[in-house]
Amino acid sequence: MGNKSGIRQFGKLFGAHFKMTFREKQVWFWSIFYPVLLLVIFLLIFGRTGSDDFSARIAVVEGASTPAAAGVKEALGYVDVLEQTEEKPANLDEARQWLIDKEVDAVVALPEAGGEIKLLLNKEKQNSVTAQAVSGILNQLVVQSSLAAAGVEPQLTIATEYVSAGSDKLSYTDFLMTGMIALAISQSGLFGMMGMVEMRRNGLLKRLFLAPVDLRMFGLSSMAVRFLLSLIQVALLTLIGVLFFGAHLNVDPLGFALVFLVGTLSFAGMGFLIAAVSKSMDSYMGIANLASFLMMFLSGIFFDLGSLPEYIRPISHVLPLTYFADGLRDAMVYGFGIGSGNFWLNLGIMAVWGLTAFLIGSRLYKWNKA
Repeated sequence: MGNKSGIRQFGKLFGAHFKMTFREKQVWFWSIFYPVLLLVIFLLIFGRTGSDDFSARIAVVEGASTPAAAGVKEALGYVDVLEQTEEKPANLDEARQWLIDKEVDAVVALPEAGGEIKLLLNKEKQNSVTAQAVSGILNQLVVQSSLAAAGVEPQLTIATEYVSAGSDKLSYTDFLMTGMIALAISQSGLFGMMGMVEMRRNGLLKRLFLAPVDLRMFGLSSMAVRFLLSLIQVALLTLIGVLFFGAHLNVDPLGFALVFLVGTLSFAGMGFLIAAVSKSMDSYMGIANLASFLMMFLSGIFFDLGSLPEYIRPISHVLPLTYFADGLRDAMVYGFGIGSGNFWLNLGIMAVWGLTAFLIGSRLYKWNKA
């Protein structure tokens, strides 16, 4: 009878938590719509750009007829990713104006005299991928053409090969999709405990202590709803990534289950800590938004941590979302599981964050305060 009674109580509490959670518009926005919106926007902008799709439109200004210059001019015609304008600029000034008007991405001016080739790029795009790629290609062509003009045979060549820890088909889409899943679950945990603030303020928790309710069932049913919401996020974002943007999966089921379980519990613990130190809904939202914003851009969700300045990386290496995103990528894309040392490192740091936050929150939360 005791077990049946406990199951019935769990079912009723689960239904109550389910209604309280999913009737809130903020839950639908922050947990469902917002992550989907971010995923789609970033994939539309960056998801279909890769090494095979890169191209740059260039204008070539004729110069003096020297063997080296002729070699560079001929070599430029063989580079598929550099699309030369059919119309030749009359002079360097006209080509410069084309660059200013964004009609071309770069201008290559062959030398009138001497050996200097000018490469003109937009100043506001000097750090862009296009500028770096065109500069690198031109430097390589100049070296090769100079050697050929001097009759020197290169002794060494470079063969570039790109290697991934996972499938050869991996792309930025896979990186972003798993990062957005981690971000969505983390936000669900950070923002999902705001009801604790309202229940304490209204005195509902105090009445729960006086009611014949098993508080363990109360907490268990709340976490069950949290897991259900997280599963919806994983399924929805994965379907969008795979069906509409061609993301690739190489899932380790056990590894994913462990990362999902620990990650969901850890961020729920952090949300509980925020609820413990917040005296109002406004303060809760302020702290949760600050934590979410900080981790969103410093945890390798949108871009690899290697692209961050060195003085910021130490911060990234202590944020829990960094290890949650890495853990999900290992389990969903790279196929790494419990046999990987890095997997247990990610799991351990997340567990420490979640347990520490929960213990501190338990000490600070005023359970009986009306």
